Amino acid sequence: MPERPVGVPDAVWSAVESVRSMPRVTGMRYRELPVPSTLADYGIGVEMECVADDDSRSFGDAHMASGWIMLLYSHWRCVAYAQLPLPSDENDGLAPSMYWDGMRSFVDDASLGDVSGTVTVTQNTSFGLAQEGTAGCEMRVSWTPLASMDGGLDAGGQVRCWARFVQSASECEEEPSVDR
Repeated sequence: MPERPVGVPDAVWSAVESVRSMPRVTGMRYRELPVPSTLADYGIGVEMECVADDDSRSFGDAHMASGWIMLLYSHWRCVAYAQLPLPSDENDGLAPSMYWDGMRSFVDDASLGDVSGTVTVTQNTSFGLAQEGTAGCEMRVSWTPLASMDGGLDAGGQVRCWARFVQSASECEEEPSVDR
């Protein structure tokens, strides 16, 4: 394990250790993501993507879900992003509310304060060679995590709840087709 850098506040180092030791969500791949210094002096960034069983789909595949979360330090604030698939039969005016409600069911478990954000439905139209268009959903969310009884932050719990949400929206968690 890397040593604690000089000058890192106790609250930040404790949060880093909680992310390192958090239980990983099965089927998710994690990478450290740098937090821009323009957002906060200290922070933790984690990028995540759902990994198919055969790992044959590439990052950014329209059928896979991916996202990131940053925990920004001064008074802790979480900002998160997800790029999610949208089945064609669900591409209607109810999709944004459906995704927002689904996200809330996961992050409400993470002891948060105010939650705000946007849900954007994307539609790609393909031309030539009879390619199908794709639809997707992008979510941008932020919240203030509530401190635990000892005043610390369970940063790992925040990352894990976002990873569980991102995974829940991916087709890689579905049961394999009988035709395979």
